[in-house]
Amino acid sequence: MKPQYADEVEANYNVTELSNGFTVLTESQTFPGAVNMGFLINVGSRDETEETSGSLLALKNTYLKTLKHTNETINYGMIQMSGGAMEMNFDQESMYFKGHCIEYDTIDMFQMMVDIALEPRSVLAANVAKSKNIKSHDLHNHLIKFDPSADDEELLLRTAYAYNTLGMPRLGMSNNINYLDARVLQQFIMDNITPKKCLIVASGVKNHTEYVELTKERLGDVLAVPEHQYERQAAEYIGGEYRTWTESPQTSIQIAFQPVPWAHNDGATFQIMNELMGSAHAFGTSNSGRAHEAVKNNGFVDSISGINSNFSDSGLFGINLSGAGSHSADLLKVGIDQLDSMRQPIDETELARAKNTLKMNFMLAMEGSGDRLEEVARNYMSHGSLTLWKHCAAIDAVTSDQINHAASKALSGKPTMVVTGGSINMVPSMTDVQRQLA
Repeated sequence: MKPQYADEVEANYNVTELSNGFTVLTESQTFPGAVNMGFLINVGSRDETEETSGSLLALKNTYLKTLKHTNETINYGMIQMSGGAMEMNFDQESMYFKGHCIEYDTIDMFQMMVDIALEPRSVLAANVAKSKNIKSHDLHNHLIKFDPSADDEELLLRTAYAYNTLGMPRLGMSNNINYLDARVLQQFIMDNITPKKCLIVASGVKNHTEYVELTKERLGDVLAVPEHQYERQAAEYIGGEYRTWTESPQTSIQIAFQPVPWAHNDGATFQIMNELMGSAHAFGTSNSGRAHEAVKNNGFVDSISGINSNFSDSGLFGINLSGAGSHSADLLKVGIDQLDSMRQPIDETELARAKNTLKMNFMLAMEGSGDRLEEVARNYMSHGSLTLWKHCAAIDAVTSDQINHAASKALSGKPTMVVTGGSINMVPSMTDVQRQLA
């Protein structure tokens, strides 16, 4: 029997907006393989309130518990028989259901994905969610005991935005778990998950029109709604300082400023700045950027890493350091020097190295069809068109002057500072940080 060959071809992307508000985007089949599908919804933990805090975690913990067309037993069996997978993840700004299967099971897997993404939770599912949410919080609290840095991102966001929008705890407030009944979860879904916020994506499909027809058939009873009633509350960056003592010989310091939103022209500039700073650990072997030299030249520094989080209407840029508590003040000085160096001319060789590393990481991340589909979906939802393929060109176009200007503008704003560990009283205040970076 002779082997069969198939030539790889360039992918085509097609987008169709349905009359009820849903949008369908497909990537054509480039090589025989699995069908990947995704359901990206523009709803994240920033959209939760004090009453609904923890809703997304509850949905994740019960995402296979459906009733309308399928149920949990059928869903588990369908996933196993297809040889594929289905999962749900969420962050501050979005929730994403994704799965893959062989082409034969596309219709059944798509129906399951629609059910788990849109179906309001039953009383039984809500009760299970309460129990699982408690376990999620217990696990997180146990993890923090052994790795206090696991809470760094949460503390930084909470200090920068308070208990609001981007500062809402990703796992929800622990004191709200018992109030997350079926009524709250159902209302959260109906108020937030609307057609205009949904992007249905797939790759490996042979025909875009057929996938659109499948979507119409399975979502035909979902009516359009007045989307203007569900506008997202804008994030308000307030900055500030937070300190907490722990019985540790180490001190951890985070300093961050508000840079630009995700779609801003300087987005690539801050990515390069983050790459220039790099990350390093005193006992690590994969150190990179200026952090490597900072750790090598300062024996009291245990680790350094850049901070660069971009959101739809805000962001955080800065540095994260940890080291000996006896040198807490010196530790802060190292961090300030690293940030200040971004306002100085960047050597051409160093800049080229950072750009090449950033581009390589991007291209490697785009190799897997499932990961690429998710990036395509997020890119389209952020920009309203596919700008992903211009990313490498945008990186190449960044100059030293652009970096210096963007850094100067960001560092002139109000900082957010989080200090944890031992000897936190030895770390100068946020006012001193502003003065030194003035």
